[in-house]
Amino acid sequence: MELPLVTVIIPAFNAEDYLDETLSSIEAQTYPNIEIIVVDDGSTDSTPEIVNGHTSRVRYIRQDNSGSCSAPRNLGLRHAAGEFITFFDADDIMLPHKVEHQVEQFFSYPEAVFVTSNYRNFTENEKSADHFSSCPLIAEKCLEIGPGPFLLPSQSCRNILLEENFTIASSPLFRRSLVFNEGGFDESLRACEDFHLIYRIAMKGPVVVLPEVAFERRLHDLNMSGDPERMMSNFLLSRMDLIHQETEQIFRKKLKKLVRHMKRELQTQLIRKGKLKAAVSLYGQTFPPCSRKEIKHDVFQGTKIVLTALKFRDVEQPESVQN
Repeated sequence: MELPLVTVIIPAFNAEDYLDETLSSIEAQTYPNIEIIVVDDGSTDSTPEIVNGHTSRVRYIRQDNSGSCSAPRNLGLRHAAGEFITFFDADDIMLPHKVEHQVEQFFSYPEAVFVTSNYRNFTENEKSADHFSSCPLIAEKCLEIGPGPFLLPSQSCRNILLEENFTIASSPLFRRSLVFNEGGFDESLRACEDFHLIYRIAMKGPVVVLPEVAFERRLHDLNMSGDPERMMSNFLLSRMDLIHQETEQIFRKKLKKLVRHMKRELQTQLIRKGKLKAAVSLYGQTFPPCSRKEIKHDVFQGTKIVLTALKFRDVEQPESVQN
């Protein structure tokens, strides 16, 4: 039997420091029928030369810089020939059996919409524990069912995702037709676009969870998660959009609760940066508070806004007097 083609799509922007190692890890997969598409998002370094140094299985596509991962991933999706696709970051390392073991699960569970794997973070100096061990709900489910992969119903998957994000862009293997019909990634999002897509696909059916560590996620200074304000803003945008797409009331309520919480978290971040007008505007979006915790937050942050504004006024006052 001929094995189905799997397409690995890699968005790359100035990825010369890590791309060679990433491509080598994918070329070393035990699954033989793989095509690799690198979408160069306007790099100015040696990214093209690195791609050209690899096997003919690696295709190179270039576009002008988009400023996000969504657009290059979607371009790769439009060029993908595989029955299955996985998106993989240009600085991550794919462990040898990832694709093989994920494809096997589609044969075992043909009703699954995607197969997602465990992973671990690493830096130049150390490796972390596996990610699932930091996610109590998915870890409990793994213990409850026992070792090995298992099928997670759509409702259970979404319920856990709204509590803990146990999967990221490089984790799932998708059915290409589902992702294509869903329109791929939302290009208006500058972060959290992977959660947004994963949640939308999870709405379509059950998901296979593979507890084994299948790849390693590299942490370094250029990771997008190092910009809290950007992450929080896009967290809000992604969840607010999902409120309108979600078909079940129980999950719409959970999403609305998450949005209220994150608006307050973003407000805290804006105050720290001195962006007081933007912070004040969030009060109108979360009023009235619905719990003692929210009341305490609003009073505390409101006081900080007033004190910060007075501080800035005192600093500026001498200049105005001199003029």
